[in-house]
Amino acid sequence: MPSRKTVGIAAGAVVLAGFVVAGGIYAFNATQAKASSGQTEAVHSAAGTTTVAVVRRDLVSRINVNGTLGYADQGQLVSQAHGTLTAIAAEGSIVQRGQTLFEVDGHAVVLFYGDRPAWRPFALGMSDGPDVKQLEQNLIALGYATSSNLSTDGHFTAADVAAIKRWQKAMGLSQTGSIDLGQIAFEPGAVRIGTHQAQVGSPAGGVITAISSSTRIVSVDLDASKQSLVKVGDAVTVTLPTSGRSTTGTVTAISSVAETTGSQQNQRTTVRLTISLTDPTATGSLDAAPVNVGITTDSVKNVLAVPINALLALNDGGYAVEVDQGGSRHVVPVKTGMFDDSDSLVEISGIEAGTNVVVPQ
Repeated sequence: MPSRKTVGIAAGAVVLAGFVVAGGIYAFNATQAKASSGQTEAVHSAAGTTTVAVVRRDLVSRINVNGTLGYADQGQLVSQAHGTLTAIAAEGSIVQRGQTLFEVDGHAVVLFYGDRPAWRPFALGMSDGPDVKQLEQNLIALGYATSSNLSTDGHFTAADVAAIKRWQKAMGLSQTGSIDLGQIAFEPGAVRIGTHQAQVGSPAGGVITAISSSTRIVSVDLDASKQSLVKVGDAVTVTLPTSGRSTTGTVTAISSVAETTGSQQNQRTTVRLTISLTDPTATGSLDAAPVNVGITTDSVKNVLAVPINALLALNDGGYAVEVDQGGSRHVVPVKTGMFDDSDSLVEISGIEAGTNVVVPQ
């Protein structure tokens, strides 16, 4: 015996308890049909119902989760200089190659790009090394040397001394041709200054400030039970609930390590997703802001679809729809495919496009 039941979708599973519409629960109490799934007797009178046509269209399957808007490559900026901290770049500012990160005793500590940290002074007579090569690459990139007068071979020569002096002159520093440890800091690229960890006026050694890259990302702590639904490359829609502004993105990383939080009685195990944004400017400049994330986990094209609440749950399993042909109604079994809960539609087969099916008003 079929009965109309509303259907909700959560992570691809059919839930017969209720159907979520526009943030609320729509409950539909139906007249019980006096027929088995093999019969075609009408289920409802026309009262309280309307009809919609079966359509052909593309559908997508999504899971909706909460995320946090922030910046990639969170870390800390450590000072190797000795003295008094006299200034720090402003929180939220972007520091690029050749610009000042902070000051010690009134002297700038400058950002150079490189994957390896500085670990020794730069001076004539030092041994070859990748740190020297990084220095040479930066001096050329900043315009204090060219590839014709300075080789980026990691060998410190008189050409390096000359380029350093040109840089020191431009910075208003003593033109010594050498660089003390702590006078420059190597980072892979431009950095965004986060929360200051040290106070101006305190000793300069140690952690100065939190930093990150300037790349906007969204992080999601996904319930581990849903990990199999998501893969790298899945399309994403990110919406700021405060403004309603949204942009698209892509899942770029899924942590292989799960994290368990909460009390022993209320534990939650999650894996971290990283999402890159197609248009980072669409999310504004907020940091650590909550966002709504819709992850597209599957899609189908050019399929037949009806509203989810058109489905009838059959007593012996499966689903049907009630067809209206010129006011005459009968039940037709259908096979279901993908559920598109964002548009409240379900893929079906066993019925033709344009057929009118009954739905609750």
